[in-house]
Order: sequence, then structure tokens, then C-alpha cells
Amino acid sequence: MGSDEREALRAAILARHRSIYAYCKATGVTKSVVLQLLAGRYPGNVARQTARIRAALADTPPAGPGAEPPSLTAVYAALERVGCARCRRTDKRRCKTCRALWERQAAEVAALYAAAAISHIA
Repeated sequence: MGSDEREALRAAILARHRSIYAYCKATGVTKSVVLQLLAGRYPGNVARQTARIRAALADTPPAGPGAEPPSLTAVYAALERVGCARCRRTDKRRCKTCRALWERQAAEVAALYAAAAISHIA
């Protein structure tokens, strides 16, 4: 990973979060991994960690009121990830019910973002 790629990753993180530390707190990615990777000193699998950081960055909501809201698919993916991690069902045939619920919840979150954007403009 070259210095240009590291700077682009740093800029992408800072575009959505006020600092590297805020990004780490919001996503749960370890501070030391992010800082070592951005400094070019990460000793492990750089490609895997970069993909992990970018994926976590895509799942986090925007930082400020002027930033773009998360996509409907990003909201759905976050709801699904958290819901499935806590699910105790042994019969996975009923997952369609959960998916329908997450889709409705994601649509409501998107509507809230749209309403907030409209009220912020007015």
C-alpha cells in the first residue's frame, strides 16, 4: 500500500468522522491497527486490514449535518449484522420475518434522514 493510498484512506475516514479516534470508537476497529496501517508500518496482512477498515467505514453513518446520509442498503446491512449476531433461533427458516422487519426499519431510518435534510434546508 503506497503513501497515496494511505492518504486517501485517511481522507475517507476524516470525511465521515471528526478524527481517527472517533472512527475507531464508532466502528470498533482497533486504534493501533488503523494508526500502524496509515503510517505504513502494519506488520500483518495489509490488504485484509484495509478491506476491513473500508467495510467498517461504509457501515458507519456520516459525521456532520452536511454529509451524505447512509444508503438504504448500508442501514439494512447494519441492522442485519447486529440482529443476526444476537439471534438465538435454531430454525433459520423463519429468517424471512426478520429480513422484512429490517427492510421496514431501514426505510424508516432513510425517511428520518430525508426529513432531517428537508428541515435543515428550510
